[in-house]
Amino acid sequence: MKGGRRNNPTLLLAISFFTRSKKNFKFSLFAMIIGVWGIIVVTSIINGFDSLLIDSITNFYPHLVVNGIYSQNSSEIDKIINFNITSVTLINGSKIAFSQLMELDDLSIYEGFVNERIGDDGLIIGNKLADNLNVDIGDTIITVGTKGLLPIFQERSITGIFESGVYSYDSTFILVQDSNPKEYTGIFLKNPNKAKQFKERYLYNYSTLTWEESNETLAKAVQVDSLLALMITFFILLISGFSISNSVSFSVFTRNKEIAILRALGFQRKQVSTVFILETFLISLVGFVIGVIAGTLTCWFLIILKIPLPEGLFYVEYLPIKITANSFLIAFLINSIVSIFFSYIASRRASSLNIVESLKEE
Repeated sequence: MKGGRRNNPTLLLAISFFTRSKKNFKFSLFAMIIGVWGIIVVTSIINGFDSLLIDSITNFYPHLVVNGIYSQNSSEIDKIINFNITSVTLINGSKIAFSQLMELDDLSIYEGFVNERIGDDGLIIGNKLADNLNVDIGDTIITVGTKGLLPIFQERSITGIFESGVYSYDSTFILVQDSNPKEYTGIFLKNPNKAKQFKERYLYNYSTLTWEESNETLAKAVQVDSLLALMITFFILLISGFSISNSVSFSVFTRNKEIAILRALGFQRKQVSTVFILETFLISLVGFVIGVIAGTLTCWFLIILKIPLPEGLFYVEYLPIKITANSFLIAFLINSIVSIFFSYIASRRASSLNIVESLKEE
């Protein structure tokens, strides 16, 4: 008795076996470390993409775009803008770019994205578009639009350059202020994740697109990539699971006498099986801790390194990393489930061991 409580003999035996059998589980431990390491890095990259994309897209582009004028007030609405958007071609010498011209009543909503500006008139273009056309503030370019079937050529000056952090916006969008009648209403919500609910509640009579619907293709691509990455990491842990099964089987084989003595002393089959399951779980905890340390250090290194991504393929320029508690939780759950499941299967041999035969052999 200790402190009024009886020590749990099953747990004590598991700890004893664990401290004496580290060599039997070294390959399993190594596989667990790699699996946890992979899950943390993969989920952190996925979280980074999701978080950065949502923040970048919802900060710059309206959360809901209504075809028509919508002016009703709601406590959920942060800002409302009225705008037109048309396709134009930009020409600067021998360089040509196809762009989206966004005409607004008021450009103040985008002041935070503008790096430099010399006046209210003229075009404010994305920094990537400026690089592609080799132009800077103060230069003039030719815009080619259409009116009906007729092309309209205009010479326009560049008075500002903006940077949203979203490649597709920075490489194609042009902002300009004018007072012409507008066709669209852009709604910014206080919580962009409620765009779908707001549309269903208030905009059912309007033709409306949410920011998720406008970026549906990219969202699905990210989901597929995330699923494939998690599947690969899960299979890594499955490999460690088979390694665990072999390690437990070997541990049982080398402890026939100890198991027989335990059974002779009154240990139930379930208790014997539990000893090996707990022993494996303790080893998986060591693998989890080391894997977490390795995964966190890797993510930290990737954040500092800033790995560039192909321009035009992703919305962002660098590989985004965001470590969250979910990354550790997912790694812990998958690692624990795999280790417990495979150790349970292998430990059934220990619980079914013939006591008399084992003692005779010894």
